[in-house]
Amino acid sequence: MQIKHFFLAPDHTLIGSYTVFLTETTSTNDSLKLLFTNESLPDGTVMYTDFQVSGRGQQQTVWESESCKNLLMSVLLLPVFLQADEQLWLNVCICLALRETVEELSGIAAFIKWPNDIYCADKKIAGILIENVLQGNKIKYTIIGLGLNVNQNSFITNKAISLALLCNKQLDVNVVRKTVCKKLSYFYTKLKAKQWSSLWSLYHQYLYGRGNQAYFLWKGEKVEAQILGLDKLGRLHLLIMEEVRSFGNKEIEFLSLKK
Repeated sequence: MQIKHFFLAPDHTLIGSYTVFLTETTSTNDSLKLLFTNESLPDGTVMYTDFQVSGRGQQQTVWESESCKNLLMSVLLLPVFLQADEQLWLNVCICLALRETVEELSGIAAFIKWPNDIYCADKKIAGILIENVLQGNKIKYTIIGLGLNVNQNSFITNKAISLALLCNKQLDVNVVRKTVCKKLSYFYTKLKAKQWSSLWSLYHQYLYGRGNQAYFLWKGEKVEAQILGLDKLGRLHLLIMEEVRSFGNKEIEFLSLKK
């Protein structure tokens, strides 16, 4: 792993104050984990790259990204204040930060699509991969991978979009990264203060499709359901044929909202 440079900002308390840049890597999550096993790194260390050879999404899905076009970064967190059964709050915190970044930079309403995507204009603009390492009943450390489409103009799928397409202009990826770090710092501070109620309320306020009918793939069949919200285990609650059912990640696949 070739590290181009480190940067230490004046404020050591913020996410992104300690930064590692790689021109290319297989995965920022994997590279940051490897670096952390060999060196002492502060809470909030950020690693970013111009290109990922093997970028991953949730459950080993592949993240599509052109070189130097998008924000590809990972964050090291040391959330020792969280119990192992409180991992969901990291997802809530990170999703809210990335959602607010997209909305602020695009000027268009952005939403959190369960479990780990950010949607804008009914298309995916960002994805999150969270990997927790536990020690007993505590979270020893967390590596958070973030992929945000910034300047890419074409995608294999028609369900993806970028900030450039939304804004009709190219953006400075470094400015986008700094905005993400600022938002992450804000919501991580709220998480440290255990402001559960406000975080939970905000998450549901911006949950994509909440209260609406949508189509899902369930047990190989297309079904219609109303999106109700999440429980504290992170399961999605849906109203299907007048019955409330809960689903974990990968137990059901979102297709689209009912128009």
